[in-house]
Amino acid sequence: MATLNTTNIKHASSGSNNIVLAANGSVNIPTLTSNSTLGLVRQHKILSKTTKSSTTSTTPGIIPDFSITITPTASDSIMVIEANMYLSITTHVISTRITNGSTILIQPAQYDGYDDGSSSYYVSNEDRMTQQHITAFETAGNTNARTYSVYWRVSSGTAWINRYRASDSYNGVSILRVTEVAP
Repeated sequence: MATLNTTNIKHASSGSNNIVLAANGSVNIPTLTSNSTLGLVRQHKILSKTTKSSTTSTTPGIIPDFSITITPTASDSIMVIEANMYLSITTHVISTRITNGSTILIQPAQYDGYDDGSSSYYVSNEDRMTQQHITAFETAGNTNARTYSVYWRVSSGTAWINRYRASDSYNGVSILRVTEVAP
């Protein structure tokens, strides 16, 4: 009788609940119980921004009507913040960043200025419209209420959210969501 080769994957703190990958391609995944917390969504908030806004500011400012206030249920929670934005610009750069209050959640190791942050949209041709998705996360650290916002700025010109730069006839919707998950 041939021996079936398998690979077991388990959480580092677990002595059981292995996921078994067999050489024949079958997978044995344990059943999560009501006591399981791995990846458990503790809370989820979402909003849609259907209005148009614009900025000419070269200093980061909050995108209007595009913030979520949430109170974590546990201090060890991972807070995942996602923004999917319909953006356009008349000139060169839109920089966006996700913040908790005024603290940028994720930024480059070398932070040089206003063009750094969660993302920057650079363009040099006439097609200056994009659907941009940015994500940031942090450990809650406490159960105090906090407000997650998306800041934006331009290098010059005008940036729009939910509208094409050259015509008010092309409009979109942007989505912001915060998901609190167990570690």
